[in-house]
Amino acid sequence: MFEQTDQKLSAWVGAVAAGARISFEPPGGPAAEPTVVLYLLDFKRLTSSPAVRSPQPQWLLNYLVTVQAADQTAAHKLLGTLVAAAVQQTEFEYEFVPPPIEIWQALGAKPTPAFTVRVPVTLPLAEQTVPRIKAPPQVRMGPVATFSGRLLGPGEMPLADTDVELVAAGRYTRTDAAGNFSFAGIDPNQHHRGYLIRAKRRELLVKPANSTQEPVVIHFEQLEI
Repeated sequence: MFEQTDQKLSAWVGAVAAGARISFEPPGGPAAEPTVVLYLLDFKRLTSSPAVRSPQPQWLLNYLVTVQAADQTAAHKLLGTLVAAAVQQTEFEYEFVPPPIEIWQALGAKPTPAFTVRVPVTLPLAEQTVPRIKAPPQVRMGPVATFSGRLLGPGEMPLADTDVELVAAGRYTRTDAAGNFSFAGIDPNQHHRGYLIRAKRRELLVKPANSTQEPVVIHFEQLEI
């Protein structure tokens, strides 16, 4: 990642200041020939907002740009060329603010005219190798059952269009015109908590005596007809 950014900045300097020497070493004083210093000061990872998430990590590399030369007139001319070129490009950000004196002290160098550029970089994610399937997939179905029944009201009258819930499975249905209801594809173990019937603002919880899959007849007598 870093070496690619170095190459990118080298190409930019070579295009605007042909023949200039380029160094990625810390600035350290006059050079025998005009030298453009591209020193990586720091880098940080960019964080995106929760609403916009990038699938690839984004980084920002911060470079110190200055010129070293025995002839300060030549150094200033070359630095001016770089500044003029920086404001015309759109591939990286620039900042014409003198670096803090602490940076020069840490580098053990004398302060010189300089500016910084910030280059955004996207780090590709490594492709994950998915192991090959060496055997055909096997699908195993667990036991399923169908539970059905009939809902009757006072006088053995079928209760049509009435809510019935199979409690353990969290499944709902409504009875047909004859009061019949059915739940298909149910785990047999989800029958023990029974049925919850809702009719005319009343509720009735019915728990079958066993887990038989035979149709169950439920009498809901306490209804106002």
